[in-house]
Amino acid sequence: MTQGDQPEIVLEEISCPICDSSRHRRHLETTDPLHGVGGVFQIVRCQDCRHIFMNPCPTTDSLAACYPAAYGPHAIQAADNSAAPSEASSNQTRATQTDDSPAVSPWYLSPGFRRVPGLRALYYWLTDTRSNYLPLPPTKNARAIELGCATGEFLTKLAEAGWDAEGVELVESAAAESQRKGHSVHVGTLQSAELSSDTYEAAFAWMVIEHLRDPKAAFCEFHRILKHEGQLGFSVPNAACWEPVVFGRSWYVWEPPRHLQYFGPRSLRKLLTESGFDHIEIIHQRNILNIIGSLGIALQRLRPNSKLARRLLDSPNRLSMWWQLLLAPAAIVLAAIRQGGRLTVIARCNKSLANSFTENEEQSSESA
Repeated sequence: MTQGDQPEIVLEEISCPICDSSRHRRHLETTDPLHGVGGVFQIVRCQDCRHIFMNPCPTTDSLAACYPAAYGPHAIQAADNSAAPSEASSNQTRATQTDDSPAVSPWYLSPGFRRVPGLRALYYWLTDTRSNYLPLPPTKNARAIELGCATGEFLTKLAEAGWDAEGVELVESAAAESQRKGHSVHVGTLQSAELSSDTYEAAFAWMVIEHLRDPKAAFCEFHRILKHEGQLGFSVPNAACWEPVVFGRSWYVWEPPRHLQYFGPRSLRKLLTESGFDHIEIIHQRNILNIIGSLGIALQRLRPNSKLARRLLDSPNRLSMWWQLLLAPAAIVLAAIRQGGRLTVIARCNKSLANSFTENEEQSSESA
């Protein structure tokens, strides 16, 4: 399975990455409409825990080959006008916007608009997608790590907020760009980085967990490297909302062979609890970019040469400020009724919780 100079992607059959069951049923088959990686890919649902995942999926050695050079998150990203970290307690889990923001100067800064009472606050409210959050470091030199740091945009924000930040990135070209900006980046996976236990006060993974072959192992690894009561923040597409039901195989974030896992709030909460996390907060993002992209895929399949389809597919990566403001009310309503297409999750590492799960498992094994 090759495309141009792209290395071959080797697929293999796997068991459910959540419960290890080998019983699953085909959920759907689809192609890669975004980057044209060749082949038809199968997505299945586990018959035991109901988790949805890609199977067969790329082998570990093939993962990097799933990301073409044009893959958006690995390209050099423009600056944004994200919110600064709150001055509240570092344990506060209020999500603040740090991406998906227009790069142009906000219109409320013009002299005329600046005099309108409350306009600045309204602008921030409408453009706050709640796509991730940036807490203040609890102590001086507190350490944070980001999995899937790409070209280092969020690492820069962490450093500016006072964190001693480092990253992990699978794709060498993206990691090199992050390193060029002065960041410490481990090239490879979270496990291959061989990080020390009880080292970090915070860990982040924005739109990354769905890319992993073994998300359960990743959460356990996060738990190991975080200090007690350290924070974990990440985001994933929401496969439990209405979008995949309506759009079917044209759903924008199926995205095989890069997306390997598909979560909902219930499965995430269960997985995090079993991995030793508590105080779990699941936030529905104010974001309807999935809908725009899904419409683009559906139209492209009906009319392959459609210019409108191409514009719709490009929109999630370059949505203008005015379109963002116009679509914000719909995004806010969908988030309010818990039907947002993307989730931001914040959880606390509880070392004693993991120990209790280990003891229970050992007792169950002995009794069996």
